[in-house]
Amino acid sequence: MKKILKFFLFLNIVLVIVTLFAYLSPYANPKHLWPVSVIAVFYPWLLLFNFIFIVFWMFNKFRYALISVATILLGFNYLNGFIGFNSSGYMSSPDQIEILSYNTQNLYYIYKTEENRKARTDKFFKFMKDQHGVDIICAQELGLRSIELWNKKMKFPHVFAPEKVGPVIFSNHPISDRGQIHSEVSTINSCIWADISIKGTTYRIYNLHMESNKITRTAEKVIEEVNLQNKETWSGVKAIIKRYKNNASLRIGHAERIRAHMLESPYPIILAGDFNDVPMSYLYHILSSGMNDSFIKKGRAFGTTFAGKIPALRIDYILTDSQFKILDHKIMKEGFSDHYPIKSVVQLKQE
Repeated sequence: MKKILKFFLFLNIVLVIVTLFAYLSPYANPKHLWPVSVIAVFYPWLLLFNFIFIVFWMFNKFRYALISVATILLGFNYLNGFIGFNSSGYMSSPDQIEILSYNTQNLYYIYKTEENRKARTDKFFKFMKDQHGVDIICAQELGLRSIELWNKKMKFPHVFAPEKVGPVIFSNHPISDRGQIHSEVSTINSCIWADISIKGTTYRIYNLHMESNKITRTAEKVIEEVNLQNKETWSGVKAIIKRYKNNASLRIGHAERIRAHMLESPYPIILAGDFNDVPMSYLYHILSSGMNDSFIKKGRAFGTTFAGKIPALRIDYILTDSQFKILDHKIMKEGFSDHYPIKSVVQLKQE
C-alpha cells in the first residue's frame, strides 16, 4: 500500500509542476516558449485532476491534499477565467448597451443539407430575433450569401462588412467611422472596428476573428478513434500540437497591432470576438491588459464557448475598458454553429 501511495504522490507532484508551468503561459510568448502555451490549453483538465487528487488524499493521507489545494489557490485568478462564480440579475438602465458576439461558422448549420433548410433558417433567425434588446452584433465567419440573408431577416439599419468573408458588425445605431486591422495571413481572420453613436455618446467597437488553430477535424478524429497503442492517434496528437504552436505564434503580431490601435482610441472601447485562444494564453494577456472580461465579472458556471468535440474551451470574449460597468454576461448554448453566442450588458460609468 505504501508503494502505491508513493506512486500517486509522485503523479500528484508531476501534475502540480505541469500546472505551475501553465500559470506561466500568459507571460510566455509562443514564438519563443510554445510548449508553455500548449500546456495552458489543457488547464481545465489539469484543474480537474488536481481536484481528483484532493478527494483521493482526503480518504488516504489528508495532509497530501494540501499540495493540490495550494496549487489551485495559487492560480485562483485563472480559475475565474473558466468558471464564473457570479450571481444572476441586474437593474436595467436606459443607458445600458447590449452586445452579442457570435462565430456563426458562415451559417453552415443552415446550408449543410437541402433537407429542412427552411425550418433550420426560421429557427436560427427566431433565436436571433429573440435577442430583441441587442444594440450591436459582432459576427465572425460570415460570407456574402450569409450577410444578405441576415440583412433580409434581421433588417439592421447599419452594417459594416469590409470583406467578402470575415467579421461583420451589425448595429441599430449610426456608424460614423470604421476601419480594418488585417491579419498577416488572411482577411477572413481579421479585426474590424467601428465608431458607433448611441444616445449621444460615441463608442469604438472592435470585432475580431484571430487566426484559427486548424485543429478541429484532426482533434475530432483523435477523440472518436482514440487508441493509445495506435500510431495514428499519436500522429494526430503531434499534428494538433504543431498546428497550435504555429498559429499561436501567428496570432501574436496581429494582437499587438490591435492593441496598439486600441491605445489610440479617443472613445470608450468594447472588444468582442473569437480569439481562438484560451484565457491563460499570451494573446489574451495582450488584448485584455487594462480591460474587463465580462465573463469574469458577471459570468456564471462553466465558460465553455466552443461547441465542437474539443471539450472545455473558452475562446470567445467580450472585453470592455475601465470606463464601463459590466451588468451581465450570458453564454447561450444553442446548436447553430461550432461556437456558442455570448451576450453582455454594459453601462458607461457615471463621472
